[in-house]
Amino acid sequence: MPSPKSLANLLRNYILRIGKDWSAAAKVYDRQVALREDFKPELLIGNSTQHKRILDLYLHWRYAAGLGPERDMLAGKEDGDRDAPLCEPLTHAVLIHNLRSAHNTGSIFRTADCFGFSEINLSGYTPGIEHPALKGTARGCETWLKSRRWESPLECINFYKEQNYQIIALETGGTSINTFEWPKKFLLIVGNEELGIAKELLDECNSKVSIPMIGRKASLNVSCAFAAAAALKSK
Repeated sequence: MPSPKSLANLLRNYILRIGKDWSAAAKVYDRQVALREDFKPELLIGNSTQHKRILDLYLHWRYAAGLGPERDMLAGKEDGDRDAPLCEPLTHAVLIHNLRSAHNTGSIFRTADCFGFSEINLSGYTPGIEHPALKGTARGCETWLKSRRWESPLECINFYKEQNYQIIALETGGTSINTFEWPKKFLLIVGNEELGIAKELLDECNSKVSIPMIGRKASLNVSCAFAAAAALKSK
């Protein structure tokens, strides 16, 4: 008979799983629940994909196993978080275009908040703020950071150009972030994990910046690269 902990782990994977595999994971979970002697229909997922319901079931099995919730599964305010930022948000924005991973996107939300970015823009197939895995890594930042979804990344770029923002691409082969002079107002573009930033977007940029690499790898994970650039910019 499947244990409460194993059922909680199944739901954990369900919550963090992306897109296509959700229904398959739910069926596996339901089959496992049906094997238990204490089976109740309300413990099944069925056709429901509501994040709150799945999270409630996850918590049910964690507590049944004598365990508390894992910290990273509960998005929101944590111990040590402030009720308000130390300063007004900066005139710094980021455009996340065609980023496949909800985990990377959520990480960028959290990093953007930590370093004072005021706005996050999403376009292409970048996951939205309703995605459970994004919520898990953003840790609540998606609820207070201003974010917008654009039909076209070019519309986003033109919007910021009209407000006299400099458009900067974070991409390999650019000016080192160690020597780059960051403008007061800028939109920083990050792109796909494997393909980078599309040429039509690079053509719209005023500058391209890169992180110097001294190891064998030529690039960082996109969320790590954003963190490095955002931290250096804040100095």
